[in-house]
Amino acid sequence: MNIKMKKSKYLKRFLVFCSFSIIIILPVLGQKFEPSWKSLAENYKCPDWFRDAKFGIFMHWGIMSAIDENRDYGGSHYGRYMYGPGEFPPDHERSQWARDLYKWHTENYGHPNEFGYKDFIPMFKAEKWNPDSLVAFYKEIGAKYIVPVAVHHDNFDMYKSIHRWNAYEMGPKKDIIQGWKEAAEKHGIRFGVSSHLDRVSSFFQVSRKYDGGNPDYADFYGSNYNIEHQKDENWQKVWYARTMQLIDQYQPDLLYFDGSLPGIYGNMKYGFELAAQFYNSNMEKNGGKLEAVMNLKHGPDKRAFIWDIERGQAGALQRHPWQTDTDLQGGWFYRKKEPNFTPEVLIGNFIDIISKNGNLLLNVGLRGDGTLPENQAAVLREMGNWLKINGEAVYGSRPWLVFGEGPTKIESGAFNEPNADYTADDIRFTVNGGFLYVFLLNPEKNDVVIRSLSSYLNLSSGIKSVELLGSEEKIIWQQTREGLALSLPESRPSKYALVLKVSVDDLSSQYWELIIE
Repeated sequence: MNIKMKKSKYLKRFLVFCSFSIIIILPVLGQKFEPSWKSLAENYKCPDWFRDAKFGIFMHWGIMSAIDENRDYGGSHYGRYMYGPGEFPPDHERSQWARDLYKWHTENYGHPNEFGYKDFIPMFKAEKWNPDSLVAFYKEIGAKYIVPVAVHHDNFDMYKSIHRWNAYEMGPKKDIIQGWKEAAEKHGIRFGVSSHLDRVSSFFQVSRKYDGGNPDYADFYGSNYNIEHQKDENWQKVWYARTMQLIDQYQPDLLYFDGSLPGIYGNMKYGFELAAQFYNSNMEKNGGKLEAVMNLKHGPDKRAFIWDIERGQAGALQRHPWQTDTDLQGGWFYRKKEPNFTPEVLIGNFIDIISKNGNLLLNVGLRGDGTLPENQAAVLREMGNWLKINGEAVYGSRPWLVFGEGPTKIESGAFNEPNADYTADDIRFTVNGGFLYVFLLNPEKNDVVIRSLSSYLNLSSGIKSVELLGSEEKIIWQQTREGLALSLPESRPSKYALVLKVSVDDLSSQYWELIIE
């Protein structure tokens, strides 16, 4: 080995060892973001592409997708509950789930010491996976971005990783994330990834009584680290290195975390350093323009990230752009069951979300072989057909001064999403291109009164025309003190929500834009 090679080798090691220090001095070298909530919040602004997109596809896919599709439980937490209920009090609901799954697993695959979670890996083959055709389908039904899971709580990386338990070396023996990225770029939609890595050691804690206690598999089950993962700096270093590899290697536009920013507890700054590097490297890639989105479930300042509400919605119009993530499959990872939503409810919820300045990230559960079940695809096609008619009221739209009217009240918060039809009096609004769009969420009546457009309220004045998107029939309307009264035609362009395009002299949309800026 010559001297030049030695210098290169040691320089590389030195740079890796000093990576945190390098990140800290990046602002001095002209980078915008520093590793703190204050810097992230003061310098971040949601990119227009995300605000315009409205609709993305989430994909939970991995080891759990290949387990028997007829299991009664065990969607995204199979590897946690298959080892039994040791982490919960006996009377806790999840203890019963774990008891049931432990029994089912033992009867169908064997005792966890004989057949542990690691033994499912060879069953996950992805033999029919075609990312090009799947992403083409997602684009056809109106999705503008995709977010495949890069690593779930089960510690199996779906990419060519520095962590030996990964899909490139095991199972499918394919770089799954690279395949999604290439397909997204080919079809011109945005590419994101999600990481659920930080909770591995707590997720697999009960496995330590079984095969998780074997030193040969400790790096898979997180058995070398403290169950209280947020306080274990050694684990946070592992989390940082693997997540930075994901960012550097695949350069996603969107990075989703299943919680708050990992690695920021007990005076640690790994999470802040990673977030700053994600934003700074994205700006460097885009010639100084920030195009990055980071989804968090919570944090002290929502200006620093895009707030994500898991399986829930916002009760009111939000000042900052946000996102709902929910699951069409009904168990996140695939198992055989009917979709969690009808098209009517899914479209109604979607409209409510965008009227309040939000996006919808909708999860589909692919089979272990990489195919999309037809019952999920059918719901997506219905939504896609509706978007083809009404897309101008959705894509690129912004909230109006009021999000809507009607009796259905949405409670803010996670795990609280509506799953029932909206009423005939539920109405939502957006603005786009100088027009006001009025969504009739359940248009079962022919005669409609839109009370927010009352001449008395003066939220808009000088209504010039009213059209029904997808229809050429003339709409008969009149603006009165009670509201904008109109009659819908007998022939409807869609069996789901209908959208009116209203032209007015004074839309007042610019006032809302001033508020949110």
